[in-house]
Amino acid sequence: MTTLPSPSDAIADSARLIAILERHHKDVPEIESLLAAHRTTHHQMTTSYHASEDAIAAWRAALARRWTCEIAARRLYKQTLRQIVQHYGTAETPTIRLISRGGAEADSTPAELLEDMRRLHAVLSLEAATLPFAEQRLAEIAQSCAALESAIHDVAESERRRRTAVLDLRIAREVYRRMRRETYQALVNRLGNQALLNIDESVFETTE
Repeated sequence: MTTLPSPSDAIADSARLIAILERHHKDVPEIESLLAAHRTTHHQMTTSYHASEDAIAAWRAALARRWTCEIAARRLYKQTLRQIVQHYGTAETPTIRLISRGGAEADSTPAELLEDMRRLHAVLSLEAATLPFAEQRLAEIAQSCAALESAIHDVAESERRRRTAVLDLRIAREVYRRMRRETYQALVNRLGNQALLNIDESVFETTE
């Protein structure tokens, strides 16, 4: 199984190979086309690397924002549910049964938590006339739902961009790995083994 070098190692290796080709291309015109191809590949690999790093950082930041929204939403959910129980004096009321999922909400996913909050908002709206704290909580829950929904969407989008960027980088590294091997073979075919004596062949070694 072929193991690709790390992105930073591949970029450094590519720069080293380009430097070697630049030292020899005036004496060996056949190297010119190879040098141009490696410059293009190096640029693509570097661009992909930075795009990948940016996408990963954005994804992590989005996860952190979602986590903050989740904590706030769970706290608000529990506080409001506790207020309803205290108001009615028992947890065995039709209102609570409409809201709660029997404790399953404790381990809910972000999407499930959003649905729990929306259900809480809907029930509070129906019971607003009998619950003195309903108006304040409705505004807070609506704001929390909007923030959590936005955070969930941002994570999904940043995850999609992260996957795309990481894949693009892997493809760029694979293209370079293949080009490095093909460059050595092309030099052998065009120049012969004797001409390669003045070129550091270790740069063409692949990691397998």
